Amino acid sequence: MTPTPPKAFLIDLDGTLYFKGEPYPGAIETVNYLRQKKYQLRFLTNTTAKTPKMLHAQMQALGFDIYEDEIFNATYACLQYLHAQPKNRCHFMVDDAVKAFFKEIPIDDNAPDFVVVGDYGEGFDFHALNHAFRLLMNGAELIALQKNLYWLSAEGMFLDCGAFVTLLEAAAGTTAKVMGKPSETFFNIALESLQRSPSEAIVVGDDITSDILGADRMAMRSILVKTGKFKSDQLEHRVAKPTWVLESISALGQLF
Repeated sequence: MTPTPPKAFLIDLDGTLYFKGEPYPGAIETVNYLRQKKYQLRFLTNTTAKTPKMLHAQMQALGFDIYEDEIFNATYACLQYLHAQPKNRCHFMVDDAVKAFFKEIPIDDNAPDFVVVGDYGEGFDFHALNHAFRLLMNGAELIALQKNLYWLSAEGMFLDCGAFVTLLEAAAGTTAKVMGKPSETFFNIALESLQRSPSEAIVVGDDITSDILGADRMAMRSILVKTGKFKSDQLEHRVAKPTWVLESISALGQLF
């Protein structure tokens, strides 16, 4: 059977389009090429320390022709999910700027329905983690904006919120509902915004455990780029199989 021609691309940001505050060579031109070819575009990221509006400003400053409504992050997905819940009182472990994004959601730091964990930086101290643990033991459900274990910056590697989510899961004997990649919830929200089926979209990213695994779970085709988080041993002991592997996103135009 002839594969369904792609109608849309779901593209990761950090590690795929840019790294350490600089666009990858050819990344801006690739986005422009896809737009000229009339492909629909969505930019999916597990970054939860920034709102879509903040991410849009950042990408524009880097020189990318990207629109705010094309950017989907786990924070946005979580807000949509909470709006759909009959009871949605929350205790938030997120940055203050992101907490303001949830202004429509009632806060309850004593007996919430959900404990929402995102990028919290130095806020992940013993007191904060132990308080969240007690709330979970008292019946609150755990939501992880994303579950990456670490992230890369110009200063090196840092623990990401997934490390602390895993700690809370183990201590409270629970499983977090993950909002970001590789969750099907996240990819479904993006596809619904495009009004496309999984067969019509291709995922592009540098992280095999979030981008490629998420695509695999949704039966979507995927492109793994050898930039950002990519490590060669991931192809030997892979958790998911990408459809294509490229040196960088600049080579995407050679495929389509």
